[in-house]
Amino acid sequence: MKSSFLGMLMGSGLRLGLCVAAAQVVTLCGCVAPSEDVGQGEVVEGELTDEGAFAASARPVDAHGKLQIVGRELRDQHNAPVQLRGMSLFWSQWGGSFYNASVVNSIADSWGATVVRAAMGIESGGYLTNPTAEKNRVKAVVDAAIARGIYVIIDWHDHSAQDHKAQAQEFFREMATTYGNRPNVLFEIYNEPDNESWSTIKSYATDVIRTIRNAGSNNVIIVGTPTWSQDVDIAANDPITGFTNIAYTLHFYANTHRESLRAKARTAMDKGLALFVTEFGTCDASGNTGLNLPESQNWMNFLNANKISWANWSLFDKNETASALVPGASTTGNWDDSKLTESGRWVKARMLEGSGGSGGGSSSSTTSSSSSGTGGSGGSGGGGGGGGGGSTTSGFQFSVSPNINRWWIQVKVTEPGYSITRVTARVNNTTHTLERQSWGDGEFAISREVPAGTRVVFTATDNRNVSASFTSNPWP
Repeated sequence: MKSSFLGMLMGSGLRLGLCVAAAQVVTLCGCVAPSEDVGQGEVVEGELTDEGAFAASARPVDAHGKLQIVGRELRDQHNAPVQLRGMSLFWSQWGGSFYNASVVNSIADSWGATVVRAAMGIESGGYLTNPTAEKNRVKAVVDAAIARGIYVIIDWHDHSAQDHKAQAQEFFREMATTYGNRPNVLFEIYNEPDNESWSTIKSYATDVIRTIRNAGSNNVIIVGTPTWSQDVDIAANDPITGFTNIAYTLHFYANTHRESLRAKARTAMDKGLALFVTEFGTCDASGNTGLNLPESQNWMNFLNANKISWANWSLFDKNETASALVPGASTTGNWDDSKLTESGRWVKARMLEGSGGSGGGSSSSTTSSSSSGTGGSGGSGGGGGGGGGGSTTSGFQFSVSPNINRWWIQVKVTEPGYSITRVTARVNNTTHTLERQSWGDGEFAISREVPAGTRVVFTATDNRNVSASFTSNPWP
């Protein structure tokens, strides 16, 4: 089945993406809603504390340094647990135009990404055919990540890596020699085994790990697991020994892989395995159709609760559900939200949640409402600080997300018995219309810059054409 599939890949003029598949099925793919607002001081399952959060404008590698695996956790040089959040680039042989510093800087600066994954395609016109070109694409991303101060995964994006072990050893020997002492770099040595047994994968991995260690690098190495990197429980029964700083790959596509796969992950972690989700999608395992943000949020809660790092598939403009960018989006970054798909906007918001933003709820702010033609007025209300507060006026309830930062405006507005039809945010002299988000009832958001110290004025209108306004705390 694999040979016919690869033949289809090589014979197609389309840019195809291969990711995880439903168990025992090979599929094509390219390919999670924020928690409810909470009051000041409350903690919700899945929300990061400052322990693992990174400021979008910060350089996470400067703060956290070289990473290590301690038990089932990814920890920093200070022995504190960390959770990386970021994007996977598409197969390098088809998505190579996005392998540049401008893209890396854009997701770090505007999305709050702390890791980027360079998915170097091996077969189907990839590294085996054009080793220099594909290696140079990867190096461009690695160099950019090092310069920007974020982490980077060098990914041997292969489904038959055991058949290309000599080439993998040569490649990783060079990468470990060149970058192996850089704290930014993680090595992913086998993206997604498909029909291979764990014993076959383990044998391959042991040899490649030894090559990296002999080249002088003790950086974290991530090993693929059986059945498109889903059977982490099988790997946990016979883990790799003799080496330190080893993590194991878990891949999922939210509309296909649900609680049963999370159960496998729990089993693996209970047995001591450290997991790293180097690839996930918000849709079907095919990468197209089946966008499922509620189930994606279930996964996100699980990952956050267990501090499992992740990269979303994929930062590319292929016309499919899993892509973060719409067709024709710039290959040099700096995208406004109109250039993001629904999946892309959602994933961007999840990254910004972990970027350390806070604040936005107003304390003792004044609000008012008016009905068209009547001029009715509302009372005043106060919201709690720290981003988790809100205000109620004439039935309107405003609650600014605790996850906002200087590039993200998000508020929840509800009114019992009525529906909210429009929400705007006035930032100084500019008014932005917020977009309704599918991940939660009453959530409105937009990616726009808010200068520190600015009070944002939110105005909501309901289906009776009644409006109310709410002023936030000074923006962080």
